[in-house]
Amino acid sequence: MPHSLIIVKNYFRLIRYIRPYKSRAITSVVFNLLTVVFSLFSLTMIVPFLNVLFSQERNYDLKPWSGSVKVLLNNFNYYLSDFVVQHGQLEALSFISLLVVILFFLKNITRYLAMYYLVPIRNGVVRDIRRDVYSKILTLPIGYFTDERKGDIMARVTNDVQEVEWGIMNSLEAAFREPINIIIFLITMFSMSPQLTLFVLILLPIAGLLIGRIGKSLKKKSSLAQIKVGELLSNLDESLGGLRIIHAFTAEEKSKDRFGKINEGLYRMLNKIGRRRDLASPLSEFLGAVVLTIVMYFGGRLVLGVEANLEPSEFIAFIAIFSQLIPPAKALTTAWYNIQKGLASAERIYHILDAPVAVKDIENPKEIKSFTQGVSFQNVSFAYRNGEAGYVLKNINLDIPHGKTIALVGQSGSGKTTLADMLPRYYDPNCFWDR
Repeated sequence: MPHSLIIVKNYFRLIRYIRPYKSRAITSVVFNLLTVVFSLFSLTMIVPFLNVLFSQERNYDLKPWSGSVKVLLNNFNYYLSDFVVQHGQLEALSFISLLVVILFFLKNITRYLAMYYLVPIRNGVVRDIRRDVYSKILTLPIGYFTDERKGDIMARVTNDVQEVEWGIMNSLEAAFREPINIIIFLITMFSMSPQLTLFVLILLPIAGLLIGRIGKSLKKKSSLAQIKVGELLSNLDESLGGLRIIHAFTAEEKSKDRFGKINEGLYRMLNKIGRRRDLASPLSEFLGAVVLTIVMYFGGRLVLGVEANLEPSEFIAFIAIFSQLIPPAKALTTAWYNIQKGLASAERIYHILDAPVAVKDIENPKEIKSFTQGVSFQNVSFAYRNGEAGYVLKNINLDIPHGKTIALVGQSGSGKTTLADMLPRYYDPNCFWDR
């Protein structure tokens, strides 16, 4: 399977952990939608506010209500003009100001509620991943851990799961809210000025592609950094377990040098990751400023042209809405960087979750209620790696009577421990050799 498809598959496997929390997720999405709506209405209040402030007298005709922003603003201005005639400009200005305050209050209340329902999802998913990883470790055969270092496994259960929490789960808020923001803002902008919105739709994807290239390299570096963390923990575990030997052979300096090389490699790797990650914010801000300048230039031409297609107050409202489009696009960029780092750790976690369980129970096993006879090995063979290191045990026949004590004697590496480990079924016998 291509590596890009594996990345997508791993991402959706993580997203499937949200299923038990789908009711909270839906609630969070609804409150995010309300947040965008209140934010949009508070921004469009700029148009009537400027009209009242600069006494732009126009005759507005009441139009049939629709979802068009221009129709909504026209009808609001129709009622506002009537309000100005009856109560004066100062009263109308006070009314609009109060309405803006209420809309911003509702926007922030719904934003908090959206995050309130998202917190248990984020923490619950991380808890479930830890639970599944630990449960899989308990079911894996002992043979799995002969090829894996304990420090690396600990790094996957701790650091990699933590990286998934920071990188992917903390990006759920952006994944839930920002696409809604962008879609609704773009629809609103398109209804106000299709020409200007077309420029936005052309320029923003170009900026996104430039940022995406950096994110791709970040994922690769993050994966290498997590491997280095595993090496560091493994080295520390080996040193703590072999302190007597290190002191006995005065190997302190050699151990320091070995640990220092791994630590230095991790240091350099984290520096590269941090610099690439920190490039996301200034790069996205600069590209956003470029896009904003282009939009302002062409928007000014529409306002000042012979056939003015856009009123000055509407153009200012368009710029205000567009300025609110940049933060969610920037947040999605940051989330993309974090997701790239998190997916690198997710691959290491799935290395454990997808590991095959070699020791499997047969169908309809016989139940032994008491142990009365003994244990018999008949033509038992075993190799840790098929065709690589050869057989530790080959064609072993052994009878151990009930109630007898048997001693296994032999040189180191002759298979004594392996033979003993087959009794509690830490390993299953295999027959890879040619008979």
